[in-house]
Amino acid sequence: MTTEIGFPDLPLIQAIKDGNERAISIFYKENFGRIQNLVYKNSGDADDAKDVYQESMIEVVLQIKKGKLDQLNSKLSTYLYSICYYKWIDRLRKKGRMIETGFGDEPEGAVLEEETESPYPDALEKVMSKIGEKCRDLLRAYYYDKLSMIQIAKELGYADANSAKSQKNKCMGTARHLAAITLKQFYA
Repeated sequence: MTTEIGFPDLPLIQAIKDGNERAISIFYKENFGRIQNLVYKNSGDADDAKDVYQESMIEVVLQIKKGKLDQLNSKLSTYLYSICYYKWIDRLRKKGRMIETGFGDEPEGAVLEEETESPYPDALEKVMSKIGEKCRDLLRAYYYDKLSMIQIAKELGYADANSAKSQKNKCMGTARHLAAITLKQFYA
């Protein structure tokens, strides 16, 4: 449900920011099954699912309380899923259990699925393939490798951290736009 143009889940984000424990609890319960399914389908067990989910929920709640998600253009559940997705990829890599399909060590190469009727994993893969190599590298460095903007600027050749941050924001805008188009095609 979109409450304002471009900002879905604004009431939920505000409730969590205000410390509404009931909102956090409901959001937690509504989304755990998807993450559990993701982990189970990809060499994980119940403890792995709980660990990844709890770490990701904590990260999302902290980002909300810091105001970093006030203008989130996707559903909060989609954002949470993507954090869980990359945390699970990271764990699989560390355990040496990542299943590859010919894409080397790229996250897109992992056979990670949500529920079969969900378009989000396919949409994410499609968007990542369309945004271009520079944007893909930048977003991967920031969201997956958790590098600072200073590190990203040095590694990817930007003039400074502000230039890298500006480019990251442009890349995210492009990714959101492509995701909206991709998801509209799925639901059409």
